[in-house]
Amino acid sequence: TDEQHLLAAHCDAKGKMWSNLRVFRRNEGFAWIERRSLRDAQLTELKKYAVFSKVTIAADDESVLLGVAGFQARAALSPLFSELPNAEKQVVSEGATSVLWFAHPAERFLLVTDVATATRITDALRGEAQLNNSQQWLALNIEAGLPVIDSANSAQFIPQATNLQALGGISFKKGCYTGQEMVARAKFRGANKRALWYLAGTASRVPEAGEDLELKMGENWRRTGTVLAAVQLDDGRLLVQVVMNNDMEPDSVFRVRDDAGSLSIEPLPYSLEES
Repeated sequence: TDEQHLLAAHCDAKGKMWSNLRVFRRNEGFAWIERRSLRDAQLTELKKYAVFSKVTIAADDESVLLGVAGFQARAALSPLFSELPNAEKQVVSEGATSVLWFAHPAERFLLVTDVATATRITDALRGEAQLNNSQQWLALNIEAGLPVIDSANSAQFIPQATNLQALGGISFKKGCYTGQEMVARAKFRGANKRALWYLAGTASRVPEAGEDLELKMGENWRRTGTVLAAVQLDDGRLLVQVVMNNDMEPDSVFRVRDDAGSLSIEPLPYSLEES
């Protein structure tokens, strides 16, 4: 609806995700947000289907994304908008700006707007907000358990391997879509043995998307998992989003490959229990 944004996946014929998308209504059509590294490949795949409909699919190089998060984020934005989104109405549009609401890890807002409005909002918040780069928003997405698919991991995982079923990102009741048979089989035959995990700890370097980690097994270390995203915070803590087997023990110890630091499993704000 006009008042909701939706996490979705675009799959290949084998059910593997080209990318995941945050979809919402904007202006007279639909917009979606994805990682820039996937944009061109994503457009190429989608445009194959555009010829069958009266639809234009194009990259948006004009809009700016601003994330507002932290204590009193709502109070800081309230003077700038006549209405802000919430759990019931997750998208609010005003002028050139679409404001998207997110619940986790704490209430935050994503503004999709034009350069002039972004400059005005940034100037208005400058005195009471700490300006940061997109790594801070990426860290919040890792804490929230929202999967980050970059080009290194495109076409590698079915949606369930990144917890999309727990995030409302898969419909098992409607079709048809590319890869649907494989996605459905993973659910109804229990074929998926992987899940997305959030790890935190220390390391001397930040692992890259596509790398594996190491799991402590007694006195030894065994390679495991595939890193989707990682961010090192100002205090030195490392946050890692990784796809691994879905039966990991909660007290498992991990590390970045050949590193002296260690990583442990952190709780996600949602359950993976099948209803």
